[in-house]
Amino acid sequence: MTHRARRLPACAGRLLGVLSSATGLVLLALAVPKAAGTDWSAVRDRLAHLGGAQLALMCAAAAAALWTYTYVLTAALPGLTRRQALLVHCTGSAVSNLLPLGGGAGVAVTYAMTRRWGHPPGAVAVCVALTGVCNVAARLFLSAVGALLLARTAVPGIGWAAAAGAVVLVLPAAYAAVRPVVRRHRAHRARRTHAPAGAPRRRITAGARRLAAGVRTGRDVLRRSWPQLACAMTATLAAQGALFLVCLQAAGARTGWGDALAVFAASRLLTQIAVTPGGIGVTESAAAVALVALGGAPAAVAAALLLFAAFTHLLEIPLGALTGALWLLHPGARRPTPAPAAP
Repeated sequence: MTHRARRLPACAGRLLGVLSSATGLVLLALAVPKAAGTDWSAVRDRLAHLGGAQLALMCAAAAAALWTYTYVLTAALPGLTRRQALLVHCTGSAVSNLLPLGGGAGVAVTYAMTRRWGHPPGAVAVCVALTGVCNVAARLFLSAVGALLLARTAVPGIGWAAAAGAVVLVLPAAYAAVRPVVRRHRAHRARRTHAPAGAPRRRITAGARRLAAGVRTGRDVLRRSWPQLACAMTATLAAQGALFLVCLQAAGARTGWGDALAVFAASRLLTQIAVTPGGIGVTESAAAVALVALGGAPAAVAAALLLFAAFTHLLEIPLGALTGALWLLHPGARRPTPAPAAP
């Protein structure tokens, strides 16, 4: 394969990333006001009336969400400091917010930074796996709860859509959780039934041993740190919910707190959509339709969702660029990697 042929997939990937980011920004700028049933002139009027105290409160809620997530990282990777966790989270989030399916690029950033600080590859892999599972599980559970709450509202269309969304969310998750266990059980029974007497055991490869060691390490970390993981994920989502409410209140959306929190919870799974980075534009458009249907002022709802997207997505990009530059200039002391235990 020629050098030019090898460069084509990389160029295509970068082009796809640029197109996806541009699509997200276009959806955010055009689809959100349209979904709310308003126009940009009314949205600008709402944004122009924001005060300094309201912006400071939004900044505090966004900072709280960033800081509480450092406890998730330090629980999943023992030995990681709060400062290092903040650098990893901000830099990885900035990369993830720029690319579709940017979680893979964020994982690469996390691996590079934590390995530079001397953490073993196995521990970093366990950290990535645990944090990924915690994020998906927490958003899945929160989305199912929010969909069930919206199903009880007085708006028929929202209720039916939320009920269908709850079914769509819960059933695939239950199937994905149960299927591996059932398959392993059936495979184990098949081996015990059909294996001839005295047959030699299959040789365990080095990759299988490493995988088994990683599973044991992850189980030990989870057993020791699950209270901190659960509390930190809850605090992170609570801070994001508080930011959502502050944005709605500052814009004057006139929605009830219960309905607003139900919409926030139900929309969390939409952030996993890979069409745009972090589901930007798609999540806000769906939330705008639901909030206006529940009685929110269209222009205020659109302004609030644009503010929320700015604090949770757009502002993380320059912040992550700053933290990445700080890490490159001052990576910190490298800790010695502990020697592997004797077999």
